[in-house]
Amino acid sequence: MAREMKDSGLPYIGVIPAQWNLFRLKAFFTPSAITNKLDARVLSLYRDYGVIPKDSRDDNHNVTSRDTSKYKYVNRGDFVINKMKAWQGSMALSGYDGIVSPAYHVFKFRSEGLWPRYAHYLLRCSSLSDLWRGLSTGLRVGQWDLHVDDFLNTYIPLPPLNEQRRIADYLDAKCTEVDTAISHAEALISEYELYEQALITHTVNSGVNAYAEMVPSGNAFIGNKPANWPLVRFKHVAFFLNGDRSARYPSGDDIVSDGIPFVTSAELNGRHLSHTFSKHITQMKYDSLGGVRLHIDDVVYCLRGSVGKCALNVQEDEGTVASSLTVARPKGCNPSWLNYALASSSTLNQAVATAIGATSQNLAANMLAQAQVPLPNLDEQLLIANQLDSKCDAIDQAIAQKQSIIDDLKAYKQSLIYEVVTGKREV
Repeated sequence: MAREMKDSGLPYIGVIPAQWNLFRLKAFFTPSAITNKLDARVLSLYRDYGVIPKDSRDDNHNVTSRDTSKYKYVNRGDFVINKMKAWQGSMALSGYDGIVSPAYHVFKFRSEGLWPRYAHYLLRCSSLSDLWRGLSTGLRVGQWDLHVDDFLNTYIPLPPLNEQRRIADYLDAKCTEVDTAISHAEALISEYELYEQALITHTVNSGVNAYAEMVPSGNAFIGNKPANWPLVRFKHVAFFLNGDRSARYPSGDDIVSDGIPFVTSAELNGRHLSHTFSKHITQMKYDSLGGVRLHIDDVVYCLRGSVGKCALNVQEDEGTVASSLTVARPKGCNPSWLNYALASSSTLNQAVATAIGATSQNLAANMLAQAQVPLPNLDEQLLIANQLDSKCDAIDQAIAQKQSIIDDLKAYKQSLIYEVVTGKREV
């Protein structure tokens, strides 16, 4: 028999079981601002991973202050919120002792009436994220601020304590199953991507003729190459052109929602340049700029950040690029072949090896232009491009299928958490 439900009166919660009650968070949380723990381990808060040691991952580029005296101390079992990203679900129960940025809120549980793991799932669920978005203040999304009082005055549904524990245990088990499936699919995607990269590099350097005579190229990054292919530098097969990097470079006020494409690395997510641009500039600003104007068959290459990403422009005949990018314009070679040649790992490895501060992979276009590549004739360039198009299409389709599974699993997980923590699904 279905249990009796009632309207919670909270739009972000909806109906809840009749025996559940509503309480403000201030009945269970108290702010904590313990500082001057200079020897404590620095922690970081991720939306997907929760509170973890900052040095346990290499994708957090926020710089820890030299003076950590104002960092807030966190005990294992405290609840931590990134006040600027609370609306993204960036809050979690800490499993570690350590210190966090002063920009975080830290709360201690003041009552045993709220089971910590239940709170962890409830406060991070999708409907509460929408609430935190509405309560956050500020002019820019990245600088929104969820105030302590607004958080503490929020009402939550509260089942009996034994049911809270049961819900938390159930979600721990179910979410572990889902996360394991997601990790497996992500690992397969990584394998596909590595295979695709290896395929591109091998085909660019060796061609499609399995019986071709191979000889040492003299370049350790390339290895062997077909005997009849000369080894040339990219500057002989392409012009390398940058956007305007002068005082006229577009600033925040120059970026508009619609206008001339201002290409960033966000548009380099496939073999072809994305045509859903994240940034645009006005015609007037575009006319004032020097530097490259995009042409069809240009290859856009990322020099900083996502170094080595590149994409062929097959549609846009206007626009310019951000300072982190350069444009390789074909000089008598096949554009698709050039795109693959620039995408090969042997090209990136050469450019990085010659860069100053190579560990940061902060390249310049002239470094890329000096990299070497085996040069087939135009007919062979076309064969290479066509074969790689066919094989990479199949790999990309497999990746897309796995990504679709991941997206479905993540959506299922969010739905499951919401239904369970609000009592709409009984466990």
